[in-house]
Amino acid sequence: MQITAKLLVVDREPASRAELLRLLAQAALKTNAVDSESAGVAALGAESFGLAVLAGDVATATIYDIKERSPSISVLRIVRAGHAVPAADNLIDGILVEPFEAAEFIALARVLLRLHQTRVMLRDGEARLRLVQDAGGLAVADFDLATGRASWSQQFAELFQLPLDAAETAFRFNTILCLVYEDDKTALLAEYRRLLRRGGQFHREFRIRRADESLAWVDARGSFIEGAAGRIERILCLCTDITEHRQSESRNAQLAAIVASSIDAIASIDLTDRIRTWNHGAEQLFGYAAYEVLGRKATDFYVPCELIEERDDMIRRLMQGEAVEYQTRRRHQNGQPIDVWIRGTPMRRPDGSLFGASFIIRNVTAQKQREEHIRFLMRELTHRSKNLLAVIQAMARQSLSLRTSPEEFVERFTERLNGLAGSHDLLLSDDWAGASLIQLIRSQLQHYDDLFDSRIHLQGADLILRPEAAQNIGIALHELSTNAAKFGALSVPGGTITLSWAVVGDGDDARRMQLHWKEQSGPPVVLPTHKGFGRMVMDRIAGQALGGHSKAVFAPDGVYWELDVPASSVVRETAEAQPAAG
Repeated sequence: MQITAKLLVVDREPASRAELLRLLAQAALKTNAVDSESAGVAALGAESFGLAVLAGDVATATIYDIKERSPSISVLRIVRAGHAVPAADNLIDGILVEPFEAAEFIALARVLLRLHQTRVMLRDGEARLRLVQDAGGLAVADFDLATGRASWSQQFAELFQLPLDAAETAFRFNTILCLVYEDDKTALLAEYRRLLRRGGQFHREFRIRRADESLAWVDARGSFIEGAAGRIERILCLCTDITEHRQSESRNAQLAAIVASSIDAIASIDLTDRIRTWNHGAEQLFGYAAYEVLGRKATDFYVPCELIEERDDMIRRLMQGEAVEYQTRRRHQNGQPIDVWIRGTPMRRPDGSLFGASFIIRNVTAQKQREEHIRFLMRELTHRSKNLLAVIQAMARQSLSLRTSPEEFVERFTERLNGLAGSHDLLLSDDWAGASLIQLIRSQLQHYDDLFDSRIHLQGADLILRPEAAQNIGIALHELSTNAAKFGALSVPGGTITLSWAVVGDGDDARRMQLHWKEQSGPPVVLPTHKGFGRMVMDRIAGQALGGHSKAVFAPDGVYWELDVPASSVVRETAEAQPAAG
């Protein structure tokens, strides 16, 4: 080690001072000399020295001043012959008693200069170590079990709520253990005791309670070091506060669980538009396993060709940092189109730079179908409402004639509205898709429910009628039953009604639905003298509205009514195994 530091000689006696300077000059050591203690202290304030040579009687206070001015300087005392040798303490690094050999003096001066340089290097090393610790947030501690003394960094003190200056603090493991969270305390204490017996390295994570009662995660690692006697004498420990890392891990785990279990498709791309993640929901939605799509571009397999330009525009917006949301179509592996809702979000690093984008993709095909169905129903409702209002208007106009009083009009009109409402109730129960013919008959003749199978007979397999057919046939049945109750078979105890129907003919175009109403054993039939609304319905309206014809015959033995219309305009389908009651 090359010596570069200067020496400072403090000696009141000129002859002695000159001799010391001569010896030091011969040894090629840089030197400065003063003739008083005060001058020596002043010199230290103006210049840097590595060794102070104090000859003769020097007050202890002067040595304190020197050390205060320059903590790393070495101090050599030269004691005159016959004077008492001062007691050695931590302020003095070497003592020479006159007379001494010149070589001895030079050798000791060189050693003490090297001691100064070592102190400076150690100080600089400690400063750099503290800088590294501060920059890395490291909490470092050194525990001497033989003396019970400890030293630690500022971060260690802050982490474990210890005083910043450990010089006067004796180490006790319980000081650390009392802060450890109860669930982690037993395992940590067992590990500590094991290492005290066997030594070795350790690495453990545990939780401690902060001063505000919040929990902090600590990552601790280090060594239990054996001394010469084979006993553990020293513990070196490096701790890191990993609370934020643990919380981040927890958040990431929660996010991963959400992504993995989501029924929505969740995927992400990098800046080159290549797929980087593809969850189970995406596999289910598009039919592609993750290994089939990772590293590929979406436009290569599940984006329809006509929508590639639209998607490219969305990607450009994402890469400019804008979130996007839109509805579009994608393609399943089997080629089936899928209506989807897409929410795209740019992904950024902590420094704010973009590194890709993530997508949530939801299948809205069923929603689209429901919306289309609602629109269809609204159109149907408008159409049917207009038709219904037209029917009601005709019913009102025909119900009001010169031969009816206001009271009779209200009664007849209300009955007809109730009959029409019964047909509509049946249609609504099946979402206006159709109505059972048998249920329609029972609905219109519900006041005579106890007469079915005894006086009212139904013959034919049940049919599901189209809405228009159910509405018109229902009106006709209401008029027939009303007439039968007032003048026909239901107006006397022995009268009967037979309702029969069938679908006849070959081929879809030639098939016809025929329905017959026949009354028997009623009072003698009297031909009506005028044609009201009921007669019009039976003779003309019901048949013409369904593309065929209808006719009522007022025969002497009972009223007979027939309906003959194309099956395609009346029948939606044949009900399964639902024969009419005999």
